Amino acid sequence: MQEASHWYRRSDCTNFNGLRKWERFADLPRYALKFPLGSKLHSADTVSRTAVFASVTVRLLCGDPPVCRLRSCFLQVVVCLFAAFLRPCILRAEIGLTSQPEPLGYPSSVGDEADADAEAAAGSIWPPTKPADAPQVPAGFDPVRSPGYSEFPGDLLSWFKEPAPASCCDRNLVDRRWMGPGELAYHKSPNHRPCTRDYTRVFRTEFPGRLWFSAEYLVWATTGQSVPPLVSSSPLGTADSSIGVVGEPTTSILFGGSEFTGPMRSGARLTAGFWFTPQQETGIEANWTGLAIAEESLALTSTGGDPWLARPYVNASSGQPAAVVVPGSATIPADPSLVEQAVAAHMRTQFGSVDVLYRKNLLSGEDFHRRYLVGGFRYLMLDDELAVSSSTSVATGTPGGYPIAESTATDSFRTLSQFYGGELGLIEKWWHHRWSLQVLGKVGLGASTIGTAIAGSTTTTETISSGSTTVTGSYPGGVLAQPTNPGNDRSFFAAVGEFGVTADYAIWSQFRLSVGYSLIYWSTVGRAAAQIDTSVNPSQFSGGTLSGPVAPAFNLWTTSFWAQGVNAGLEYQF
Repeated sequence: MQEASHWYRRSDCTNFNGLRKWERFADLPRYALKFPLGSKLHSADTVSRTAVFASVTVRLLCGDPPVCRLRSCFLQVVVCLFAAFLRPCILRAEIGLTSQPEPLGYPSSVGDEADADAEAAAGSIWPPTKPADAPQVPAGFDPVRSPGYSEFPGDLLSWFKEPAPASCCDRNLVDRRWMGPGELAYHKSPNHRPCTRDYTRVFRTEFPGRLWFSAEYLVWATTGQSVPPLVSSSPLGTADSSIGVVGEPTTSILFGGSEFTGPMRSGARLTAGFWFTPQQETGIEANWTGLAIAEESLALTSTGGDPWLARPYVNASSGQPAAVVVPGSATIPADPSLVEQAVAAHMRTQFGSVDVLYRKNLLSGEDFHRRYLVGGFRYLMLDDELAVSSSTSVATGTPGGYPIAESTATDSFRTLSQFYGGELGLIEKWWHHRWSLQVLGKVGLGASTIGTAIAGSTTTTETISSGSTTVTGSYPGGVLAQPTNPGNDRSFFAAVGEFGVTADYAIWSQFRLSVGYSLIYWSTVGRAAAQIDTSVNPSQFSGGTLSGPVAPAFNLWTTSFWAQGVNAGLEYQF
């Protein structure tokens, strides 16, 4: 292994101003001088080195040699005589070159014969360079920046302590005892990039040395949900009893009545981990996954009943389809020109996941193959929300004239499913040169808690003039959300599973790009649309007293859920 060293060249030196001025003199040392305080020059070389020192000093102090040749000779004789009387043990200055690591350990003089000759003449305070095939100090261990110095890894490895590399040049720093399989495979690859700054473990010291993180961009789809008819319309001239009724030939479904798929959408997955050993045998990691909110919405207005907007339902007393045109009233104005309507529907879904895992390699003697047993905690979250609002304004006397009576009915359905449990699985990973392939499989068992909230309201107002509106009534219950189906919270035993395949490529030993496929399955969730009971007893409308069947009713319906898609990202190992 090449000892990292830095030579202070004459042309690069900034500590001795004016030194370039003497480059034409053959007897001026090729390299600049370094005078560290406390350095010792032994007596065996005292006189000869002092003579050199005198020669250089004279030339720096006086002008052009032809002008001061006599003075130069005289001063050299004086200095030499003075050196003869020096104590033979020590001179408090070091003349020549001293090999020492540059702050980041970059070998700026590798292969320079002049540097090697100069160092041989000047000596070095550092241990001698070892052959590349000899047992190396682990990973280019630098005794200057690391606590302690030992030839044996066991003497150095302790909690949060690991040798710093002596060089950021990866040449001859391949040591499987202090490298993970990815870094080792990179250095063994025939096309890796040697001797480039920051492309190896130059920052791997103490705690950050085994820290890693990854960030991935996801394009995933999720399970959809079946939504019953929630908003309908009929053309102007439709009989009052048929407006918005599902099944009538003139009725169109505007929102619901079909399967709302979970569209492909963006997401992110962030992972951070720490290896307990440099060979990446055991470690911990934390992972967060989140998808963008999936939304479906509708907003419509209508004037003069062209078209009529309605909220369909099934009459629980008769079992026949029906619809609400004017919330809070069963009467439809005879003159459609006095009517203004508005309807809005909105559905949203959000999914996220968190897991914390411990990894342990089950294989031994394998440099480029790991079989990790993983176990830990898993959390999943699925949040569904569906809301529908409809309002009808009826003017009296003339279209748009006052007073105006307005009624609004609002229904809201929300389910929040959360999984808490333990997780166990295997991660199989292979490395070959710059490439690696990972196959992941995990299973979790635990509790799935499902909270369901259903709320509805009906509000009536009267506007007698511009800016003067009075609330004339506010009642619990809208159309499909009534006091008879408020929702509740329940827990179930559930299972989750995850499968993934990922391939990555090392741009350099610490930085990898990846692409893969992932699937997450959840056995028991509650979806908002599934909790809607379209059978309603209309006696409850506008705060009426329930008479007849108790409807709508609440019965929690559960189903399974999956999220899957492709992911691309990066990983960085400190």
